[in-house]
Amino acid sequence: MIQLRSNQTVPIQKAIGFFNEAKPKPSLIVLPTAWGKSILTAYVARNCKDKLLVLQPSKELLEQNIRKYYALCDGMAVNAGIYSASFRRKEIAQVTYATIGSIKNLGEKFREMGFTKMLIDEAHLYPREADSMLGKFLRDSGITHVLGITATPVKLQQNYDQSGSTYSKLVMLTSRSKKGNFFKEIIHVGQVQEMVELGYWSRLRYEAADFDGSLLVYNTSKSEFTEESVLRAYNANGGAQGIVEALDNHTDRQHILVFCPSVQDAINLSARYSGSAVIYGDMNAAERTSIIEGFKAGRIRVIFNVRVLSTGFDYTGIDCIILGISTASIALYYQIIGRATRIDRDKEDALIIDLGGNVSRFGRVEDITFEKGRIWRMFGSGGRLLSGIPITDIGKITREDTAHIDAKAEQPIATMPFGKYKGERLADIPLNYRQWMLRTFEWNARNEKLRQSLIATLNN
Repeated sequence: MIQLRSNQTVPIQKAIGFFNEAKPKPSLIVLPTAWGKSILTAYVARNCKDKLLVLQPSKELLEQNIRKYYALCDGMAVNAGIYSASFRRKEIAQVTYATIGSIKNLGEKFREMGFTKMLIDEAHLYPREADSMLGKFLRDSGITHVLGITATPVKLQQNYDQSGSTYSKLVMLTSRSKKGNFFKEIIHVGQVQEMVELGYWSRLRYEAADFDGSLLVYNTSKSEFTEESVLRAYNANGGAQGIVEALDNHTDRQHILVFCPSVQDAINLSARYSGSAVIYGDMNAAERTSIIEGFKAGRIRVIFNVRVLSTGFDYTGIDCIILGISTASIALYYQIIGRATRIDRDKEDALIIDLGGNVSRFGRVEDITFEKGRIWRMFGSGGRLLSGIPITDIGKITREDTAHIDAKAEQPIATMPFGKYKGERLADIPLNYRQWMLRTFEWNARNEKLRQSLIATLNN
């Protein structure tokens, strides 16, 4: 039988309660890295009267999580199967693990099989719009209960400024989208600091080198730095020498994950160190698996990694991460640091060595919080706002600033924002025009404030 930790009972109860509700809104549970999502899945499955579809974002995570499910659920597991083309398996069971690519056109089939409940792992990885693959499947399947689980309930969204230029911002998965979104509510948030205080996260130590980020250039959507500029900034700030010094100064660290800006840099560095290896995206899968097994067994001390092992790589023994890259993505930063947060009996703490200016940009991962004021928001160290603003403005707005933003947002709209009377006071617009607007406009959540402001002018 699973022994629940002190912070696991409440979110499990909320998840079970969600699936027992008559008509719940699609919702999210936010759980930090290393919380134990497989445990939540196990309890939901055992207490769910109906068939449950557990959606995984990739073949690797599906394999990893169903294995955890069986290992953790000894004696309490219900029948589980895999429906995935990558596995060449099409099993439909009481609990069915699947990838969206394999089932995207099978909504009707799952409807006929009686599926009404869905648990979505790593919910932030799925397009949130209603016309996506997931949206189509949900419409066709008739699934009534959708619960997403994620450590980072945010998504990049592209916008246009007044000049027509594009920019990107992190938005909460529950925020409005022009094409609609799946998730409407967050029913539970487990904060990172809670994991640290309870001793369920490895203690993190940070060493951040001085970094000149003037050479970093945003891509066209202003969502991330270009690979070319990251490499230029890396070289201008000492390049491989910084990584060499970090490794040579910390010979006590036994399982080190180094993030390099290019494959060639990774290869060159690996040649300097016995007991090291390189992993990159295009390498043979069997070779990658062999390296990871050697790393876990202690035969390989250092992995020089290029854009691969930021998510889905769970090894508790990682005691050092060296960031030789720069990123504008708080989600990627969180995921990278998360590789070192798991508790292991053979390590006292995990050392984060930042050579790319990431800690100064985002702060400590332990300081990240998700909070609900007028809307849900994401904050970092020093109360800096991380969501709902252009990526380029991160660090310029704080929690205190949002109080003023919310107060302003609560004020009624005073002037007409569009149309023939744009810029005029609502109360001064002809009465018959205001009445016509209320009768004929398509009112929804996005323009509800204008509707209420118009109504207020009629009542005054």
